[in-house]
Amino acid sequence: MLTVTSSQNPTIKLIRSLSDKKNRQATGLFVAEGDKVLDRARAEGWEPAYLLSTVASNAWGKAALLRVDDKVMAAVSSQRNPPPTIGVFHQRWSNDVRREGVWVALENMRDPGNLGTIIRTADAAGAAGVILVGQSCDPWGPDCVRATMGSIFGVSLVKMNLEAFLALCRNWPGDIVGTHLRAVEGYRRSYKSPTLFVMGSEGEGLSEAAAAACSKLVRIPMTGGAESLNVATATALMLYETVKA
Repeated sequence: MLTVTSSQNPTIKLIRSLSDKKNRQATGLFVAEGDKVLDRARAEGWEPAYLLSTVASNAWGKAALLRVDDKVMAAVSSQRNPPPTIGVFHQRWSNDVRREGVWVALENMRDPGNLGTIIRTADAAGAAGVILVGQSCDPWGPDCVRATMGSIFGVSLVKMNLEAFLALCRNWPGDIVGTHLRAVEGYRRSYKSPTLFVMGSEGEGLSEAAAAACSKLVRIPMTGGAESLNVATATALMLYETVKA
């Protein structure tokens, strides 16, 4: 197999262009880096559209493997220390919000690092999926994908506008739980399944419409001087209330 040594190779140029959101949207592709992340992709049945490697192995067999040198890998990778293997995959959006288990809805989530951490936590807690409501950052961007540590391949992602989400809430058979600074009840309690946790944006919290759609509003107590919790931390606390031993 020949080794690609030029970053002007058409496939390399395509993959490099995926650092830009508009190109990810146009192609429906995204990049995932590192052997452990790609191991999770393979375990979940994802087939790469392209696989770049500085070594000769190809665990997928049928994937479009390109052997590249270290210089090309450094040009493609978003990491300071490029991994030996990078995969390019087709994005997967789910249209099915199963009314069972635990779901997390995130309204106007702006920070890709927080989003990636929440997807990873949802995966760890056994949540059914994550719903992105309104104007969200791109879950397929490099910062978010890296923060998921491979969980991007194991968690159902659904995208909808606020109106569609409110319609979903009207027919939800279990508890719809929002975190809110004005709430009186604490978050440590039992919730009726299926449970839908609704978390607001980092800066603004829940919109009035989303808060009104919740059957319960709860607060996470803070006894120190911080004004609010990081949204990924708050989501983790809420999720693990449903998986207590």
